[in-house]
Amino acid sequence: MEPIVYTTPAILWDGAKQLPGQLVLRETELHFHPDTFQKSHLSLIIRLREIDLLEEYLVFDLARNGLRIGSRGQKADLFVMEEVTAFRRALQEQLSRLI
Repeated sequence: MEPIVYTTPAILWDGAKQLPGQLVLRETELHFHPDTFQKSHLSLIIRLREIDLLEEYLVFDLARNGLRIGSRGQKADLFVMEEVTAFRRALQEQLSRLI
């Protein structure tokens, strides 16, 4: 398994429902592991090569601690986290290494 580059608590959000977990940045993939399914195989994996959009956004029009990650095929995932700017920078750095 690839070494961890950055990890942070995060919430996967669909605009109405929230799923808390851990967002783990690895060298070529981004993993989201939900807290509520720790003993299952359930996780979200986004390959870094497929990412074509990183965008911070306001959550409830109050705090800029949301990160939209879009990828090929019109897929997008919304995450909420405390250190969104630091995580985005680490992710952008990993993306630049893949080019």
